[in-house]
Amino acid sequence: MYYEQSGSKSFVISFVTSFFVTITLNILFIFLMPNITAKFGNTIEVPNLKGLDVETARQIIESKGLSLIIEKEVEDPIVEKGRIAFQNPLMGSRVKKGDIIKVIVSKGQQATSEEVIIPIITGLTLPQARVRLAEANLTIGKIRMEVSDKPESTVIRSVPQEGEKVPLKFPVELVISSGMGETIVPKITGLTITRARKVLEDNGLTVGKITQISDPEYGFDIVIKQNPIAG
Repeated sequence: MYYEQSGSKSFVISFVTSFFVTITLNILFIFLMPNITAKFGNTIEVPNLKGLDVETARQIIESKGLSLIIEKEVEDPIVEKGRIAFQNPLMGSRVKKGDIIKVIVSKGQQATSEEVIIPIITGLTLPQARVRLAEANLTIGKIRMEVSDKPESTVIRSVPQEGEKVPLKFPVELVISSGMGETIVPKITGLTITRARKVLEDNGLTVGKITQISDPEYGFDIVIKQNPIAG
């Protein structure tokens, strides 16, 4: 008789526990599901448009409830004329229905035999940019890092800019994103304002407010104080 009562109690406890666990899970599902749906259910993944002609890309984009606009056309020695060389947002990004996808369309190679067009390398990693430039008979010149909201270790811009004509084997300067992290402020006191500006830009910084004062110990156009200080 003792064992029968013990078994009945265990059954009741298990039943009550299971009941409350089920109720709790249902409540959590009811309250959390709208947030999950709002976060992920109403966004659309941006497809890869690079290499597609504009009409095909437009059909794909509009079928997903998005819009496509041509931001500009540039000469590109790699991408065939009339096809998309770059898109923003990039493939895999998530956007809302009705958002606009901007694309840059290639005008093809239109330079003379002694010149080449700097291809679109914005958004590429350094190894990818190196291959892309090599395919266009160009080389990588100076590389400098710059604080940016763009993905870390990707190309922000080139000097000269994409689409410009340059001689064969021309060394293209690349500016690479160092991410949103902090950077060390270089010492610029004692430099001319032109030289100070260059030093700051090489470290991903820009010149802020400039106050001019007279000081007999320093020549004209020399930085005598900086804020924040170096370091």
